[in-house]
Amino acid sequence: MTQNTEILLTVTGLDRPGITATLCRCLGEVEAELLDIQQVTIAPLLVMALHLRLPVSAQQLESGPAGYLPPSLYKVAYEMELSLKVQPYRPVERAMPLELLYAVTCLAPKINPAALGRISATISDLGANIERITRLADGDLLALELTVRAPAQLEHSKLKRALFAVSNECRVDIAVQPESLYRRSKRLIVLDVDSTLIQHEVIDEVARLVGVEDKVVAITAEAMAGRLNFAEALRERVNLLSGLPVARLDEVSIQLQLTPGAERLIFILKKLGYKTAIVSGGFTFFTDQLKERLKLDYAYANTLEIENGCLTGRVLGPIIDAKGKARLLTEIAEREGIEMAQTLAVGDGANDLLMLEAAGLGVAFNAKPIVREAADFSISQPRLDVLLYLIGIRDYEVQGLELEL
Repeated sequence: MTQNTEILLTVTGLDRPGITATLCRCLGEVEAELLDIQQVTIAPLLVMALHLRLPVSAQQLESGPAGYLPPSLYKVAYEMELSLKVQPYRPVERAMPLELLYAVTCLAPKINPAALGRISATISDLGANIERITRLADGDLLALELTVRAPAQLEHSKLKRALFAVSNECRVDIAVQPESLYRRSKRLIVLDVDSTLIQHEVIDEVARLVGVEDKVVAITAEAMAGRLNFAEALRERVNLLSGLPVARLDEVSIQLQLTPGAERLIFILKKLGYKTAIVSGGFTFFTDQLKERLKLDYAYANTLEIENGCLTGRVLGPIIDAKGKARLLTEIAEREGIEMAQTLAVGDGANDLLMLEAAGLGVAFNAKPIVREAADFSISQPRLDVLLYLIGIRDYEVQGLELEL
């Protein structure tokens, strides 16, 4: 009866077309069985590892693999300037059952070895192991995705807290998500507007027209930091706008700038079938225009009361506050038949917190400290389209779509 032995064959060298095909053709000459294969290319360098089962005994293999691997393999390796290393395959023995998978996404303009080492050590100290590191983007921003296998007792919240501390220390944005189908199959994104989808606080810009900017800005800052009740703060600010001709709101509207990457993010997600929505503590006058411009599916905001062509200083109907935003997220998901685990919410202020907590993934975008600490993930990058990396999308995967943008 023929004995079988498992080996690990490691191949390194300069990458070129045909390497995998040629090596596998040679291995077929000795009826080697392929059990696993991993390949990575870094710049011009190729590293490939093949887990093989050979029809020889371990004792026979100990005399040297040259007699049991085909001569053609060594010949083509020489011709293609490849290095081969053969060693017995030894299954990794784990100290404890490792049952949970997490996706750890790291974002920064630069991630130096010291920072990656600190992140890796934190993961290791918790008894978890990095199984794979994938680069999602490079250039102006480096995005790395670490697939982490962890012991069942390592809770998501504990891993998140540990890496949040490292994030601040290393100045690398770090997101921790359970690795599951839901992570890659989000179907609804809901965004805050002021200082998230756009680069402004709209009410502050309107206040400038009335000459009460300083008063309104101070109230806005207190409300967004969570030190003032949002509804009361909004009524107080809107009251200061009383008498402003509604036609002058267009002066603000034409000056509003989208956050860098916002248009690209919405375009790509809509191409992927996402439902898109904005929920704002601001005003429908502006959100309706944004909905039309970006072809969004939903837009919700507060309605300013107008009499004789001027603002009265009052808001019509219930104010969209923190509870209102969370409720609207849930209502949209239910209307579209989307699981909450498949929702993504983005915001920067205290009135976004409940919405971020309700979503399958809540992201604090250049947010106030109270929001950064509570959200699933905090982004301190200037571009909104970095959200694509959180759902595992690589730059090259959307290059074709961007030609239509």
